Amino acid sequence: MRGVRQEARRVRRLERERGLAELLPRTPSATGPLVLRAGWGGRAAGAAFVAGMLLWGMEPGSGQSPGDWIVLVWAALVWAWLCCRMALWRITADAGGVQVRRWLGPQRLPWDRIRTVEHRRDGALEFEAADGERVIAGAFAPPALQRLLRLPVTGQRVADRLVLMARHPELRPPRAATGREAGLSLLVWSAVPLGLLAADWFLVG
Repeated sequence: MRGVRQEARRVRRLERERGLAELLPRTPSATGPLVLRAGWGGRAAGAAFVAGMLLWGMEPGSGQSPGDWIVLVWAALVWAWLCCRMALWRITADAGGVQVRRWLGPQRLPWDRIRTVEHRRDGALEFEAADGERVIAGAFAPPALQRLLRLPVTGQRVADRLVLMARHPELRPPRAATGREAGLSLLVWSAVPLGLLAADWFLVG
């Protein structure tokens, strides 16, 4: 069984390499930083998650202990992170590499560290670095859902283009991304859902 899985992975790698070789002549050089962000589906999912928490989530009550408040605050922070993760993810490719929006700020992956980029079954992109580190980012439609609904294979196209940029410097953006193009951290954006939650707790009741 292990040998069968290894052979299947080898076949998939060969097919991917053939596809990249065919795609290379048709891939244009980037004229500026490539900014990838959540589309309408991710934003709608984030908004639905916010609405669900406001309508049916935990709320503070009278006589709660400090431990109860710790649980509530921790749950609120995790909830805010998930909302931002679905609706406000961002990947920015510039002259120096790829920047991934994180909770406290962007995480940078230089081009020379990126070995490959895969579009995973859950829709995220997985960056594999030369030292074996794996970075998960983005939230495209999963491949199975794309096939079922006949959606464009956006996630795979993005993964292929980023791999080609990593391998061929002439395809990379000619300049570094500005702070606006890289975007604010998720911590800053989390103030929006947390503010709504605080208003629901203490003003609306």
